[in-house]
Amino acid sequence: MSVNDDGQLSSSDSFWEVGRYMRTVKRCDNGYQLCNHLRKLIEERNEIEKKYAAMLTEWTKKWNNFLDKGPEYGTTLGAWKGVLTEADGVAELHNAMAEKMMDDVHTKIKFWQKENYHKSMMHFKETKEFEDNFRKAQKPWAKRLAKVVATKKDYHVACKTEKSTANQENNSRADSSVSQEQLKKLQDKLKKCQQEVENTREKYTAALNDLNSYNAKYIEDMTEVYKRSQDFEQKRIDFFKKIFFQLHACLDLSVESRFSQIYTNLHSTIGNVDPNKDLKWWSSTHGVDMGMNWPAFEEYSPELQSISKRAKSNLGSADGGIMITSIKHSREDSYGSYSEQPSAPPPQQQQQQPQNYKTQSSTNSYASAPRNDMDRFYVTDFASPVPREFVCVWTLKSMLARSESPDGENPFGDGDMYDENEEGEEPPSAGWMVRALYDYVRAEDDELEFKAGDVFLQVALEDEMGWCRGKKGEDIGFYPKNYVERI
Repeated sequence: MSVNDDGQLSSSDSFWEVGRYMRTVKRCDNGYQLCNHLRKLIEERNEIEKKYAAMLTEWTKKWNNFLDKGPEYGTTLGAWKGVLTEADGVAELHNAMAEKMMDDVHTKIKFWQKENYHKSMMHFKETKEFEDNFRKAQKPWAKRLAKVVATKKDYHVACKTEKSTANQENNSRADSSVSQEQLKKLQDKLKKCQQEVENTREKYTAALNDLNSYNAKYIEDMTEVYKRSQDFEQKRIDFFKKIFFQLHACLDLSVESRFSQIYTNLHSTIGNVDPNKDLKWWSSTHGVDMGMNWPAFEEYSPELQSISKRAKSNLGSADGGIMITSIKHSREDSYGSYSEQPSAPPPQQQQQQPQNYKTQSSTNSYASAPRNDMDRFYVTDFASPVPREFVCVWTLKSMLARSESPDGENPFGDGDMYDENEEGEEPPSAGWMVRALYDYVRAEDDELEFKAGDVFLQVALEDEMGWCRGKKGEDIGFYPKNYVERI
């Protein structure tokens, strides 16, 4: 430390300079702010962990949906699922990590901060205490320093004046124009200046000696206060070290038994992938090892088929649906016996091109029967006549409906009222193989679309509207029967 010629303290960054203890005082305030920053750090990491866990959960949900509907199968599917199970486990651990950081670390910082920093109106109590103690310890030394600065300034001013007067006295001796009286005055002034220099020198020296003699006391008092501030800061650093270790314990998943178990299970799941087992399952479920009901000769056995209408039919039970009972099948009675009644030949299908029963009326409908024949009514797809009572009821209802309809069409629909396989046999459990004769573009979502030449399964009998149900690949739907042929 030094004082310049103007009496001002030279620039110095030493702790012992006047007022330089304020950096140490400010460190106490910084400790409180560092607690806030550490809490903020943990809060942000908590949010990151929660978002990461949520993203993993959403990711596993997406891929589980894919696997549930996708083409993968067997033990290989288990490996896919194992990867997603690992993600779920990791997400659970990261959620637990986030909660643990807030419960075990963040809460402790907040509590310690409150216990060690007591806020007053403008400052923290601890900061104000350190500042007052440093100022009290430095004040006596600062006064002595100020006296040294003042006496030094006086001494330097006296020296400057004495030197200037001496120069004037020397110049006056060499100048003949200066009178003896003037020269004598300059010499007296010079003596006074020399005396002033001696007096200020003594004061400056005494003040400096007094300051130096107090340095030891000054150092002792300042060191005592500084030590207390160091102890307070050490307490904060020790606490932070402990907190960082606790944070490490939260973040380190390698010591978590569940974490290691997740990857042990994943490794085991992947190891369980067995190509031979998967291929064998495929062969037995979709391949050459599947069972097959090969075609065999079957005797004709007529059975009464239930009369039902598809949901798309215009005629429902609430609209006056008709149930036919007590129908007896007989080859001799079919169409009135071909040999005995040549005038009533069996009806034949005259259809030369495919007809969509869904949009056009069937040529084999009841409404197309002669209105003047009330004794017998022949239906194309059945081997027995319909009783007269049914014909009467149906014909009357049809005629009334047509007379009331603006366009003359039958609102009950013109579909056949029976649903019986033309071969008179139930489909095998695996269905019949059929070949498409024409292209068919579906008009509704529940219909099956195909092109001419496609081969697929018929899995259900034809309904009363002439629709069959088939399976082509993964698609299942309805199609017109006359668009295909059985193979």
